[in-house]
Amino acid sequence: MIGDTDSLIEEFLDGAPRAETWSKLHEALALRLEAARREGDAPQIEQLEQQVAALAQEEAITRFVEDSVRVTLVRPRGGEFDFDDEF
Repeated sequence: MIGDTDSLIEEFLDGAPRAETWSKLHEALALRLEAARREGDAPQIEQLEQQVAALAQEEAITRFVEDSVRVTLVRPRGGEFDFDDEF
């Protein structure tokens, strides 16, 4: 099922990077931002801050999509459960 889930996620993302990839890119750029701050490179700091924020947003969106696909695959379909009228 995991292989099927991963292939469905890949298909749904249509070639876009997975959340784990966005996370690694985000971490790498955050390290560059820290270095720019130590060096006091103001123009680069501003640009890197924007890029780090954009990568964090991409990671969050992609993780949401991946989680949504996983939940959809395990969620019971209509009619799989019989609910009593009494609780």
